[in-house]
Amino acid sequence: MTTPILRTHRKTALAAAGALLLSGLAAAPAAAASGPAGTTSGCATLASQGYGWAHIKNSCGWRITATVSVDWAWDPTCIPINAGRTATIHWDGANGRADYAYEC
Repeated sequence: MTTPILRTHRKTALAAAGALLLSGLAAAPAAAASGPAGTTSGCATLASQGYGWAHIKNSCGWRITATVSVDWAWDPTCIPINAGRTATIHWDGANGRADYAYEC
């Protein structure tokens, strides 16, 4: 059996947790939205791009693996990118352009 004080604290804690979830503070980060060069997801930034190629910049201080989302095809295989560096990724240009870069 719980005491009235414990019930009150439990209700307060549940109300606070509900308010936090509703405010979006406890929600997981949203997936990267598609967009032009400069769109980011974590440490990976789509620096520039064209049909069949893209430059991905690692804006963090550690090595990452990243790729891009391509308009009408499977995404290319992830490539390693050292801290603060930019790497070029390639795919069949007929499949379109990159929407955004993301970490693998």
